[in-house]
Amino acid sequence: MDILKELTRRGVIRAAAMYVAIAWGGTEILVFLIDALQGEQAAGPVRKYLAILFIAGFPVAMYLAWTRDLGMRSRRVVAAGAMAAVLVALLIWVIPNPSMTPDTAALQLVDINPKSIAVLPFVNMSGDEDNTYFSHGMSEELLNVLARIPGLKVSSRTSSFHFAGRDVPLTEIAAKLAVRHILEGSVRRIGNNVRITAQLIDAQTDKHLWSETYDREVLDTFAVQGEIATEIVNELQLNLVNPIRSARPTEIEEAFDKYLRGWHFMRQGWGRDDFLAARKYFAEAVELDPEFAQAHALLSLTETSLGNFRHLPPEEVYPSAYESASTAVALDDSSPEAHAVMGWLALSYQFDWEEAAKEFRRAIELAPSNFIGYNGLSYALQAGGRLDEALAASERVFELDPMMIWSRNGQAATYFKKQEYDAGLEQVLVMLEMQPDDPLMLAWVGSFYAAKGMSAEALEYGRQAARLAAGDPNIDLMLAGQHAQLGNEAEARKLLQQAMAQRDSKFVSPGTIAIVHTHLGEYDEAIEWLYVAVDEFDSFIFNLNYPDFDALRSEPRFIELCDQLRMPCAEY
Repeated sequence: MDILKELTRRGVIRAAAMYVAIAWGGTEILVFLIDALQGEQAAGPVRKYLAILFIAGFPVAMYLAWTRDLGMRSRRVVAAGAMAAVLVALLIWVIPNPSMTPDTAALQLVDINPKSIAVLPFVNMSGDEDNTYFSHGMSEELLNVLARIPGLKVSSRTSSFHFAGRDVPLTEIAAKLAVRHILEGSVRRIGNNVRITAQLIDAQTDKHLWSETYDREVLDTFAVQGEIATEIVNELQLNLVNPIRSARPTEIEEAFDKYLRGWHFMRQGWGRDDFLAARKYFAEAVELDPEFAQAHALLSLTETSLGNFRHLPPEEVYPSAYESASTAVALDDSSPEAHAVMGWLALSYQFDWEEAAKEFRRAIELAPSNFIGYNGLSYALQAGGRLDEALAASERVFELDPMMIWSRNGQAATYFKKQEYDAGLEQVLVMLEMQPDDPLMLAWVGSFYAAKGMSAEALEYGRQAARLAAGDPNIDLMLAGQHAQLGNEAEARKLLQQAMAQRDSKFVSPGTIAIVHTHLGEYDEAIEWLYVAVDEFDSFIFNLNYPDFDALRSEPRFIELCDQLRMPCAEY
């Protein structure tokens, strides 16, 4: 009690109360002013730094109050100290200087490649929401033209379209996509007539570099794309060896419309219904115009995806997918999408890793800023056992399209095969944030936890995936594999039996069945199912270097299978 009396006598308690009141009041006033002048993004850090400043200054003020004769002098000391802190913060945050701009996101643009761009989805100004597929399709086609330009970094479609309909400052968008320039615009379609408005913005300076409005007929929009791309090349001072291609891919307007509608569904995700709808429109496009190379390429990609994601039996869709891809290449050998899908078919249908890598590299050569080539190349290199190179390719995918879920999946798969589970888990958890209700993502997270031996976490995610999948045998098999790996044999066999009962009506992955048998210690059965996987074109085959198969590496029939597939999968 003596110390309390002494603190009271010297006025330290009164000084402390004054300091807190002035500090709090000064902070609130300053934050309010900065919020009004520079926005919430600048005001947020001010509150944090002022709190640190005032906390650091508190013991100094109290020491001065203790050691001085109190009265007005102590009050002045405390008040002066608090106000000095406010003034220092005001000078730092309100007066502009070269090293600190109001928008902290703009700081990240300083060192970004100046020859880089993102194409935001053009706004549909037609007054009809159903025409959004057309305005977004125009944006996508323009993006594809730009992706072919050497020396220009183009943020891929998924990342750019992530900001559709969102009120996000252009500087923030550019920082998140790691680009210097933004192309935005609008499309107004009335019947066969289209008005396209486009403008190019330097996101670092917020300066409009160029803008133009075009009034054309629908099929003439391809010429517009070429004109816009040429303006961008000129503004960014890029040197082109070859002229920009902007030829019409079809002379039939209805075929082009069907093609854009198919792209609309391809953008929705990897669900069965979306893929089926996309396939329908692409098939109608090529029926209307058999010479429409890009529609053939996308039809093939859709059917390949239906097989890869096990929505339909691969042996039912791969033959027609291969025919469509071959037609696309024959019609237009310069189509990056056609070569990319040929790469996926080499992986999934032909099990030819070298040919797959060759096709993906050709896609990269044709469109250096299109993620599709690098994404496929990552999986081709994984299958060939070149994991470090595969990781580098998947990191390049992430640079081009950081918002796309598959830019992380390639990295996660490579880390899983390298048995670097913590690094891979980091990627799949972010993927799960992007698609929180996706059973495949949940099961994938469970597989990482199971590999780490974390039973509770693995089964939590695996069971949640099985509930959401509502009887999907392939998700049930992933959970069965986790149970088997963690020693829960009875649960594993129960789920395995449930999945096997659906083999007559659905495509049930033989490769995933093999994983369950491997973890149950039934190596002969596991290898037998891997041979079935080859016969049924299960895309799981290019994952034979998963750690799940480590127990089979020395088995003669497994070695024989690896030799047959020309894979180094027995060498891990």
